[in-house]
Amino acid sequence: MRHLVLAQARAHRGRYVASALAVLVAVAFVVTTLVLGDTVSASVTKSTAEQYENVSAAVLPGDSDVAADDLLAAVATAPGVQEAALDVTGPVRLVDADGASSHGTATAVAPEGTLRWQRLGDGHWPSAPGEVAVGSTAGRAIGDTVTILDVAGSVPPSTVEVVGIVDLEGSALALNAGSVFGDVAQVRAWTGDTTDWEVRVMGDLDAVRTAVEAVAPGAEVVSGADRATEVAGAYVGDISLLRNVLLCFAAISVVVAGLVIANTFSVLLAARTRELALMRCVGVTAAQVRRSVRGEALVVGLVSAALGVLTGCGLAAAVVAAARAVDAPIPLSSVSVTVTTVLVGLIVGTGMTVVAANGAARAATRVPALAALQPLETQPEPVRDSWLRRICAALVIVGGTLLLAAGVAVANVMLACPGGLLLFVGVVLASRRLVPAAVAAVGDVLARIGGPLATLAAGNARRNPRRTAATATALFIGVTLTATIVVGVGTLKVGAPEVIDEQFPVDMAVSAPGDGIPADLSARLTSVDRVRAGAEIATVELTLDGTETSVLGVDPEAMASALRREVRLPEAGTIVLEQSLAGSLGVEDGATVTVGGPAGSRDLTVATTEAGMPDMIAWSDLTAVAGAVAPDTLWLKLDDGLSDEDLVAVTDDLAKITATALPGSEVVGAVQVRQMLEKILDTMLLIVGGLLSVATVIALIGVGNTMALSVLERRRETAMLRSVGLSRAGVRSLLVREASIIAGVASFLGVALGLLLGAAGTASVIGASHLAVGAVPWWQLAAIVLVGGLAGVVASLVPARRASRVSPVAAMAG
Repeated sequence: MRHLVLAQARAHRGRYVASALAVLVAVAFVVTTLVLGDTVSASVTKSTAEQYENVSAAVLPGDSDVAADDLLAAVATAPGVQEAALDVTGPVRLVDADGASSHGTATAVAPEGTLRWQRLGDGHWPSAPGEVAVGSTAGRAIGDTVTILDVAGSVPPSTVEVVGIVDLEGSALALNAGSVFGDVAQVRAWTGDTTDWEVRVMGDLDAVRTAVEAVAPGAEVVSGADRATEVAGAYVGDISLLRNVLLCFAAISVVVAGLVIANTFSVLLAARTRELALMRCVGVTAAQVRRSVRGEALVVGLVSAALGVLTGCGLAAAVVAAARAVDAPIPLSSVSVTVTTVLVGLIVGTGMTVVAANGAARAATRVPALAALQPLETQPEPVRDSWLRRICAALVIVGGTLLLAAGVAVANVMLACPGGLLLFVGVVLASRRLVPAAVAAVGDVLARIGGPLATLAAGNARRNPRRTAATATALFIGVTLTATIVVGVGTLKVGAPEVIDEQFPVDMAVSAPGDGIPADLSARLTSVDRVRAGAEIATVELTLDGTETSVLGVDPEAMASALRREVRLPEAGTIVLEQSLAGSLGVEDGATVTVGGPAGSRDLTVATTEAGMPDMIAWSDLTAVAGAVAPDTLWLKLDDGLSDEDLVAVTDDLAKITATALPGSEVVGAVQVRQMLEKILDTMLLIVGGLLSVATVIALIGVGNTMALSVLERRRETAMLRSVGLSRAGVRSLLVREASIIAGVASFLGVALGLLLGAAGTASVIGASHLAVGAVPWWQLAAIVLVGGLAGVVASLVPARRASRVSPVAAMAG
C-alpha cells in the first residue's frame, strides 16, 4: 500500500499543485506569525532585561512603610552584598522651548559602578538640579532647554538644560521618546507623589532577604532573573495579544484552504472514479482505497507544509531585515524559530489536508465498483443537503439575525458581535443551497443575452452544485470579511464625529495647572484666527445637602456662545445637576438644595440635565459660596467648516501661546480625538485588508483549481464541441465565462453580507441614528465585486489555455 500511495502521488502530482499552494500559503501565514511573535518577544525580553543583567536581587516596597533610603542603607551594608542602588522612576510631562508638549518617564541614574546600566552617548551625566540627560530617541540636543512637570500638578515646573544623551539602542526605553534621566533627588523632585522605586542589588540573594526581613518585613524580595521576566512581561503581553489577533486571520486562511483542498480531492477523485473502481475489481478493498487516498493527502500535506514552514521562516526573516533597515525602536535580534513553531506548521498543514480529503476518500468508495466503471463524471449532480444541515443553518441564521438586530436596537456591540458571527456561520452552512441557486439564476440571465457560449457556461457552472458551492464559499468568506471591515470603517469614520461632538460639546479646551488661567490669556486665545468664542470655567469642590461633589462654575452667556450643542445652563439662583447625581441626592427638577463652600452657603433651585452632562453653577452664586475663584479651564468654539489643515494650524497657534504664557498647560478637544480616531481606522483598514487578502488569494487558487479539474473532467465534452465547430478561442471563452459566473456570484453575495454585518456593527457601536446610507463606501464595494469577478477570470486563464490546446482526437480518446 505504501508503494501504491507514493506511485499515485507521483502520477497525479500535477493535479495536486493547487492544493499544495493553498496549504503552503496557509502554513506560511501561520509560521510567519509565530516566528515574528517569538522573535519580538525574545527581543523585548533581552532589551528589558539589560538593567537586570548584573542584578541578583530586586527589593520592592510591597506592604512595608519603610522609607526607600533606609531600606537601601540596610541592604547596602548587609554581608555578601557587593553593590546596591536605588532605582526611582515616575511619569512626567515635558514642554520644549517651542511649546510642544509630550508625556515621558523620568528614570534615576545609579551611582557609577556595575549597576549603572545606562550608556552615555554624548555630553556628561547631570550633576546639578538644573541639568538633565535625555534618551537618544528624544530628538533633543545638548544645550536644549526642557520644562519638566509632574502629571499630578503637585510640584512646581522645573526648567532644565540637556547636558547628556543616553544611548538607548537595544533598550525598550527607546520606544519612549520622552525618557529623561537624573539622579535620585532630581527624579523625586520632578515626579512628586507619582514616584515608583525599587532597590537593585548585586550580591548574595539569601543575605539580601535576611537584611530586608530585619528592617522591612513587608517588603518583597525577588531574584534579578524573575524581576526581569516580570518587567518584560508587560511588553510581551501586548505582543502576545497582537500575535493572537494575527493567528485569528491565519485560522481564516486555514479554513479557506481546507475548503479548497476538500474541493480539490472531491473533484480529483471523481475524475479518477474508473481508476479506483478498476482497483477494487482486481481485489483492492474499499478500506484500502480510502487509506490510499488518505495516504496521498498525507504526502501532499507533509510536503506542502514543509515548504510552507520554510517560506514562513523566510518571510519572517525578511520582515526582521526590513525592521532593522528602518531602525525600529526595538532592535530585533536574530530570527527566533522554535521547535514548537516548526511542529505546529507541519501538524496544521498535514492535518488540515488529511481531514479535508477524508470526506472525498469516503465518497470515492460509496459507488459500487462495476457502476463506477461507467463514465459518470459528466452527469449532473443534485444537491443532497441533509435535513440536519438545513435545520442547523436555519436556526443559526434566525438566532444570529435576532441577536444582531437586538444589538443594533440597544446599541450594544457585545450583543451584536455574537449575532453577526452566528449569521455568518449560518450563511456558510446554507451556502450549498444558496450559491448554486444564485449561480443558476445568474446563468439563466446571461444565457438569454449571451448566446450559445453563455448557455453552455451557465450549464457547466451549475452542473456540479457541491463543487460550485465549495469553490464559491472559499471566495465568499474572504470577500465577506473584507467587505465587513470596509463598510464598518467607512460608516464609522462618518458617524463617529457626530458621537464625538455629542460627548465633547466644546471644540477645544485649554486646561491650566497651579494658579489657574491669567486674566489676559483668555482674551489672547479668543482673538486667535479661526476661534469664534470662549468661556472660562472653574472646577470647585462644593457640598450639596452635605454631600461633597465637583461642580463647574460658568458664565451662562459666555458658555452659550462657546458650546457646539444646546446644553442646559444655570441661571442666577439655580444649579444644574446631572440626573444621576440629582437622584442620589433625592432631589428633582425644581427642588431646592443647600450649596455650601468655604465662604458660606446658599439655597439654590435644582435644574436637572441629561446623563453625561457636567454639573454647573452660575459664577455669581459660585463666588457667594466659594469666594474668589480663578478659572482653571477655557472652552473655545472654532469657526464652522474648517479643514484638517486649519484645525492643525489653530491647535498649533493655541499651543504656542499657552506654552509661553502658561507652561504646563494642555490644549485638547474633539479635534484631536477625531483625528486620532481617523488614523486608527485607516491603519486598521490597511492591516486587516492586507491580512484578509491572504485568504482571498487562497480562494482564488481554489477557483483556478476548479477550472483545471473541470477541464480534465470534460475532455471528451470539449472534444465534441471542437468537432462540431467550436474554436480554440471559443473553448477559452467558455471556461472564462464559467469562472466569472462563480467568482462574480461569490463576490456579490460576500459584499451583500459584508454590507449588512458592517453597517450593523457600526450601528451597534455608535447607534443606528448616526448611521447614514451615504456613508457606505459604495464605490469600494462595487470595486470588490468587480475585482472578485476579474480575479476569477485570471484564475481560469491557465486552465482555459490548456483546454484549448488539446486536440479533439486526443481528447476523445479519454
